[in-house]
Amino acid sequence: MSYQIVQPTNQVRLTNVAVVRLSRHGHRFEVACYRNKIINYRQGTETDLSEVLQTERVFTNVSKGQFANSKTLQKCFDTSDETEVCRFILNKGDVQVSDQERAAQLESTIREVASMVSEKCVDPASRRPYTMAQIRDAMKRSGFMVHPTRNVKQQFLDCVKLLQKKGVLNIERAKMQLALVLVSTGDEGDDYVERRNNAISLLVEEGVARSDIVPTKGDDDTRIIFQSDPSLYRKMESIARNPSVQGRMEIIQQCVTEEGDVTLGSELERRAQQQQQNAINEEEKSSKADATALDNLSDKLQSNLIIENNAPALYDDNHEDSRTTNKKPVNSRKAQKAAQKKSKKAKRREKEEQAEREQRIAMEKARQKERAERLGIVADGVCTQVSSGNNQTNVAEGGGEGGSTKPCNTCGGAFTSGEYRMHFRSDWHRYNVKLKMKGVTPVCEKEFLLCDADAFFY
Repeated sequence: MSYQIVQPTNQVRLTNVAVVRLSRHGHRFEVACYRNKIINYRQGTETDLSEVLQTERVFTNVSKGQFANSKTLQKCFDTSDETEVCRFILNKGDVQVSDQERAAQLESTIREVASMVSEKCVDPASRRPYTMAQIRDAMKRSGFMVHPTRNVKQQFLDCVKLLQKKGVLNIERAKMQLALVLVSTGDEGDDYVERRNNAISLLVEEGVARSDIVPTKGDDDTRIIFQSDPSLYRKMESIARNPSVQGRMEIIQQCVTEEGDVTLGSELERRAQQQQQNAINEEEKSSKADATALDNLSDKLQSNLIIENNAPALYDDNHEDSRTTNKKPVNSRKAQKAAQKKSKKAKRREKEEQAEREQRIAMEKARQKERAERLGIVADGVCTQVSSGNNQTNVAEGGGEGGSTKPCNTCGGAFTSGEYRMHFRSDWHRYNVKLKMKGVTPVCEKEFLLCDADAFFY
């Protein structure tokens, strides 16, 4: 029988203990602390060691309750004072965090980053911020991963850049409203006006829209109010400290966003303006593309013209031109002759094929005309013929007798539902389709039966 005292299985062991662990000279040392006091101790806000440690003892294993002996402490730390050893372990050791604590810390960091994105970023079209749910969904779809120990502000900047790069969310940093104050020196002459003009010109050079710059005159100074991207704040400060400006920079509003409820009319108007602006942008892009294509075409034609001027011309023996004696061939003369001969053969072959096609069509039209005259067919191509095998009248203009019929637009005539499908598989219909593709008038069934085999397989 075992005499070891076993803890009940329904009781969680050491639930409120944070373990700080340190390995030194091949030995492991641990101290048991309160979870919410370790960070305060390392930041210097908590100096009382009894408020940080649950017990001022050094362990080799906190979960098993094994203490470190004084000989090991003397060997590894050159002292057997456990208070000094605890201070050393608290400063240099690693805090052991459980999975639940790590998940809670990660969730807290994600919430802080999403909250900062929601507060400091807006939709460029409506100038309104996104909700936390939209931001977190966009972060998940873009694959953004937070780091538990990195600065939250730096992770916020990385998150905004990733959302813009992936295109998951149409987002940008909300602009800051700043004021460049030009302190009056009592002289309202040309020097003061020149300082103001220099300040406005420097702001425009840094990307600030001139329409967003509003100079206002106060009792003692002039304030130039404008909106700028937060990433340009240091440049704005350097402009204020410029000797040609001699002013100071003030922050009026950290994030400029649209306020108030959204009405249906304003939203429709905003979307109409956005669509109009998108159409204008598309027209500008297409015009630029056309201009680029024209430039490329002109460059290509010019290069071809230069090559043609530099290439040697082929002259007859009796041709008198002094230019041929001065120009040197770009390529070998044999290659040029071979290329010219090849192009001439291709053109000649194309002309022969075209003439052969025209001759075939003319011969077929003459043959069809001769058959029509022999059979006494009228000029407009209408052929009325009674088929004895089918006991049915087929009319080329689309009529039919006896029940519902369907016309054939290629051959003419009308057929019942049972014979309509069989007609499309017949040699007569296939022959008329071939004639129709060649631009020849189709024939009726009586004329087709008089055709010879050579005419069918032509």
